[in-house]
Amino acid sequence: SDSELEALVLENNLIKKYMPKYNILLKDDKTYPFLKITTNEAFPRIYMTRIVKKDGAKYFGPYQSGILLKELIELIKELFKIRFCPKAFNGDFKEQKPCLYYHIGKCVGVCNKKIQKEEYREIINDICSFLNGKYDKVYKSLNEEMKEAAKNLDFEKAAVLRDRIKSIENISQKQKIITANGTDVDAIAMYSDNNITCVEIFFIRSGKMVGKEHYFINDTDGLSNSSIMTDFILRYYEDCSFIPKEILVQFDIDYEDTVLEWIKLHSDRNVVIRRPKIGENAKLISMIEANAKKEHSEYILKHMRDADFVNSALSQLGDILNIDNPPMLIESYDISNISGSHNVGAMITFKNGKSYKDGYRNFKIKNVPGQNDYASMREMLLRRFNRGIQEYELIKSGELTEDKSKFYPFPDVVFVDGGKGHVDVAVDVLNECKLNIPVYGIVKDDKHRTKGLISTTEEIDIDKGSNAFMLLTNIQDEMHRRAISYHKKLRDASSTKSALEDISGIGPAKRKALMAHFKTVSAIKKADINQLNTVKGIDKKTAEKIYKFFRETR
Repeated sequence: SDSELEALVLENNLIKKYMPKYNILLKDDKTYPFLKITTNEAFPRIYMTRIVKKDGAKYFGPYQSGILLKELIELIKELFKIRFCPKAFNGDFKEQKPCLYYHIGKCVGVCNKKIQKEEYREIINDICSFLNGKYDKVYKSLNEEMKEAAKNLDFEKAAVLRDRIKSIENISQKQKIITANGTDVDAIAMYSDNNITCVEIFFIRSGKMVGKEHYFINDTDGLSNSSIMTDFILRYYEDCSFIPKEILVQFDIDYEDTVLEWIKLHSDRNVVIRRPKIGENAKLISMIEANAKKEHSEYILKHMRDADFVNSALSQLGDILNIDNPPMLIESYDISNISGSHNVGAMITFKNGKSYKDGYRNFKIKNVPGQNDYASMREMLLRRFNRGIQEYELIKSGELTEDKSKFYPFPDVVFVDGGKGHVDVAVDVLNECKLNIPVYGIVKDDKHRTKGLISTTEEIDIDKGSNAFMLLTNIQDEMHRRAISYHKKLRDASSTKSALEDISGIGPAKRKALMAHFKTVSAIKKADINQLNTVKGIDKKTAEKIYKFFRETR
């Protein structure tokens, strides 16, 4: 009923808002690549995408690896000679000068009208058959071509054809036949133990398994198998870019009719959920459950190893620093600039021995001209700890809760990237703020690798084989990476701004659209008018203006 569906939608929204501990945190299916054929165009193209739209195109996937999919796309282009270019060839277009791909025999020549639309469509149909696993036609054709090349003593061509045949054989062998009826199916099973559930999902497309993924859910003791399975389906398919017509499950779904109505609301298609009890599909579910059990065991072992490492590393670090308890909350700071340009500071946080991304902060240095790492470090630390003191006072007065604060609580230890000078600056700041927090510098050797620690009075050597040293190395690497990436982001943003702002008629919205499409200013400079014209909000006149600007301006 409508009320049940509304209740389900409300429950989903409440889970998103309050994030209860048993909730499943899933990455959506956009992380998986699909192969797209633009059959909504007169002369279709083929490329990789991570978003499935209802645009009249054909989508194949999801594929488990973007690298393997790119190799598959290259193979298809080699085999079928379809066009590479992003040009629009709709209607009665004018004959154009062919590009390099045509001249080297890698394109059938759409632009110079060497192939008609009907003939090109036949090639696209062959590609679709190929992607659906019907390799025989291509395999037979390549074999005959290879034998002919060998007969004519063209061994170089024969070797290339032989490699293509092997590529097809590899693709055929990797895609295991799962269902005889050749349908698109997601099959889901799970395994629970130690208050943790592993849910595994197999992606079956056209009867062949093309990929799989697993997820872990904590605190599942006391929950029924049906409720776990139902919750997984709701979380997983909420933002999923592709939902097949059939979903096979290990356990019955709670309020199945309402769930199916909810899925239809999100996918605009009728989906069937089945729990197979006999036959091949039941065997498939059993196999997936076995996979889930194996992943669960490996996860538990890894978790135990991680816990042992963290406990050992923190205990060792506490002894080295001569503090009463292991440092459960660590903050580290680094400064980055190039010749005083774009001075930035980065703060990273390690909580319970692991990087804690919610505790990361970036600082744009505002009051230090030129290159002065000590002054920059001082400004960053003063801003950080003064904010923490302000939040502490608000928490005491009841105006702020600790879970909403950004700079409180304070760490058990502070690390800075640098030597004694940096440590002295940090100690002065903490004394000024009347905070009693130990401070150490993580120093590097001549080869820019982690060497040990330094205090205000001495350098501390650490056993390079110890867990504590491994943890320090991890902290220093992460600290440096964060500072460099933030500096690069500001520098690139500045470069983008200065380059694109000089073009009249290019406002913030168009600059943003251009960067979202091309990623870098360098790519925008290299783009031709047709490529620029494909960007949302960039008409042909504006595209010509951008094109001319980068070619007429030194």
